[in-house]
Amino acid sequence: MFAITCLSGIASASTTISIMPASQSVEEGQNFVVSVYLDPDHPVAGVQFDLSYDSELVRVVQVSEGELLRQEGALVWFNPGEIKSSNGEINSVYGLILDKTSVTGPESFAMVQMTAGNTSGTSSLSLSNVVVSDTQGQIIPTDIVDGSITIGFDSSSKSTTSNTNDSETGEISITSRSYEELKIIERSIQPVYLGSQVSYQFDKPDNPIMYINYESLANAGNVVATIEILKQTSLLVSSPPPGIVYKDVNIWLGKPGYSAEGNIKDAVIGFSVERPWLEENQVSDSSILMYRYEQDKWLPLSTKKINESNSHVFFEAETSVFSPFVIVASSSTEDIVRNTEVDNTPEENESLDQNAAFILSMSILILLFARRH
Repeated sequence: MFAITCLSGIASASTTISIMPASQSVEEGQNFVVSVYLDPDHPVAGVQFDLSYDSELVRVVQVSEGELLRQEGALVWFNPGEIKSSNGEINSVYGLILDKTSVTGPESFAMVQMTAGNTSGTSSLSLSNVVVSDTQGQIIPTDIVDGSITIGFDSSSKSTTSNTNDSETGEISITSRSYEELKIIERSIQPVYLGSQVSYQFDKPDNPIMYINYESLANAGNVVATIEILKQTSLLVSSPPPGIVYKDVNIWLGKPGYSAEGNIKDAVIGFSVERPWLEENQVSDSSILMYRYEQDKWLPLSTKKINESNSHVFFEAETSVFSPFVIVASSSTEDIVRNTEVDNTPEENESLDQNAAFILSMSILILLFARRH
């Protein structure tokens, strides 16, 4: 029996342990993640639970530790439990802080990676044998909130034009302007866990963003990527972008603060530009750049052409965070400036090398002349 079940008294506080999101819909065969989320009302040092599900509808791939018990940098013992696929059970998942510290902030205790089966239906996700304790081994009274997963839904529901907060998916939309000033909003939801290669795909005709890819450095559950195509420059910026604007875009990833370098790695944005637009503006595909707005200025991103078709040219840009973006064709002047900045350094070095060689040669000639006389 797990150590935190020892009863040395009953604490008077209350806490909530729940499945997050409480309910969600996925396609047949889709991978997804649910979080066992704890909202403490008392300092917590240990957690234990079992989880049951319909094994005919979903399959558990793995259980991994969340960030709950590590919030204060404590040494933690975590046991991912035993997965009994035939019974639709995960037994004896537990974690324990090994020193005398505790945590009080709400956070995910465990992340359960699952795969939907090939049969439509709804599976309950039921918590049982739940034990939450403090540093003294006292049991903390707990409210339990179960969840569910529905298999089989219209994939078009992944994209939506709703602007309401969606706490169940862990995403908060940060729309910069009213709907009348937005061309389109498209969303995609993906399960995100430590070490996973995350890929969001977008396919609405008026959306130039094709995909967002990155490596996850943290367990985050289901994270929503939101693309906002704007009719003009985002109200969140204070200066116009450089060059000839093709599209103004806001890209939001998860809750505010999630898209940081500590959570994501090697993020790239795939986008396309229509050939007719290039021809109308008399610009070449080599002038296309994506900029990101950060700290009151537009920063050029490393942008490269990756493919082309009769109607579009396809690009990929590297980024470290998500915010207002713009796709532009750089003007010829900017290209000259940029090329000059790139090329000046070697030229200056070459000039310095030539000057040093000349001075050295003259010094040698002077010395030789002095010795002769």
